[in-house]
Amino acid sequence: MLFKIIVNLFEVLAALVGTLYFKQLKYRVEELTRYFIWFLWLTVFVELVFGWTPWFIKNLDSLTYLEESFLSNNHWAYNIYFIVSFLFYVFYFKNNIKSKKMNLILNWLMVIYFIASISSLIFTNVYFIGTSHVTYILGSILIFLSVMLYFYETLQSDKILSFHKFFPFYVAIGSMVFHLVVTPLFIYIEYYKIENPEFVQIRRLILYSANIFMYTCYTVGFIVCSKRNKSYS
Repeated sequence: MLFKIIVNLFEVLAALVGTLYFKQLKYRVEELTRYFIWFLWLTVFVELVFGWTPWFIKNLDSLTYLEESFLSNNHWAYNIYFIVSFLFYVFYFKNNIKSKKMNLILNWLMVIYFIASISSLIFTNVYFIGTSHVTYILGSILIFLSVMLYFYETLQSDKILSFHKFFPFYVAIGSMVFHLVVTPLFIYIEYYKIENPEFVQIRRLILYSANIFMYTCYTVGFIVCSKRNKSYS
């Protein structure tokens, strides 16, 4: 519970710093960065509302009547959020890539991913009982591919000389490391859940640490880019 609260604080911090960054620079903030800030607030909403609802139902006597309802777990909410999240990240990196060929490839992959993810939720019973492996694994692969394409194009441009001054760089590092670390845990969690409870504890620690790292990257990115833009004013 303590780790979850800490992660929530880092999520809120990233969204708040992003909002301050937007208010400070206003019209100089790129449209994609504005979208990203809104996405961070969406994440905060999902985490604070759906992330904590099962806990409140379980621990508050006034809500025990909901224990048999779909609100007693949050798998259904996160299965939807994961689809939105993965598609947003790919959309974000796609629009930071200038190559029309790469953009076309990513567009088609997004469509295929969306169809595959929705089909997984419709034609299996995973929607209310667990995280869709199709959604998470394919989404992580898509993010990794998108980040690699972004880095590849950056290496061939003048941005490579000051890559650390551009916000997409921090999004790329944070999201890629997070999903590379966390995805294997989602693959093996169901197998180890009963037979190895220690794995569940390790998984939780790694998951929370990866979250903290990712949102720290975003927060640092906003701060660095804010200073860069101030120096230009």
